Amino acid sequence: EKMWLHIDGAYGGGFTILPEYEWIAEGWSEADSIIINPHKTLFVPLDFSVLYVRDIERLRRVFSLVPEYLRGDTLETERNYMDYGIQLGRRFRALKAWMIWRAFGREGVLGLMREHLRLARLFGEWVSASDDFELSAPISMGVVCFRAKDKIDAFNSRIVESINRSGRAYLNQTKLRGQTVIRLGLGNILTTEKHLREAWELIQETARSLA
Repeated sequence: EKMWLHIDGAYGGGFTILPEYEWIAEGWSEADSIIINPHKTLFVPLDFSVLYVRDIERLRRVFSLVPEYLRGDTLETERNYMDYGIQLGRRFRALKAWMIWRAFGREGVLGLMREHLRLARLFGEWVSASDDFELSAPISMGVVCFRAKDKIDAFNSRIVESINRSGRAYLNQTKLRGQTVIRLGLGNILTTEKHLREAWELIQETARSLA
C-alpha cells in the first residue's frame, strides 16, 4: 500500500472526455499520478503533456534543488515549476492547447475524435474483408494493428519500411503475441476518409510488389 500508483494514459487518456469512453477512467481515483498527452489524441501540436498528481508537495520534494543563485525573496510564496520537474525554464506550452480549444470548442474536438474513431473502424473493416491482411487486435481507439496473412515478420517490416521511404504515408510496427504487426494511427486534424483509402491502396500495392 506504500507503492506509488501511476497511470500511463499518454494515448488513451485523452478519450475519457468522450462520454462513451468514460469507462477508461474507472479506478483512476486510486492513482497517485496520471499522465495524458494531448498531442496524441486531442490535436495539440507536439509536445504537450498533462500530469495529474494527488500529492503535489511530495513531487516538489523529489525535484526541488535550489542553489543560492536561484533563491529570491518570493521563493516560499510562489509556485515555481522548476521545483516539479527536471527543467528550470519551459516554453508556454499551454498556449497551444488554448488555441485548439478556442478554435474548435469542446463539441468540435469531440466531433473530430469521433470521426477518427469511425475511420479506424472503417479501416478495420477493409482489413477484415481482405484476403491478404488480417487484424491483429480488436479496434477500440484510433490505432489499428494488422498484418499480412501467412507472412513472416520480415515481410510485414518491409511493408512498413517501403511505405515510409516513399513519403506517401507513415506507418510503424510493434510486436503482439510474438508477431510483428503493422500499426496505423489516426491523430491529424486534416486526415479524411480519402487519405485513409489512399493509404490502404498503397499498403496493398506495396504488399503485392514485395511478394
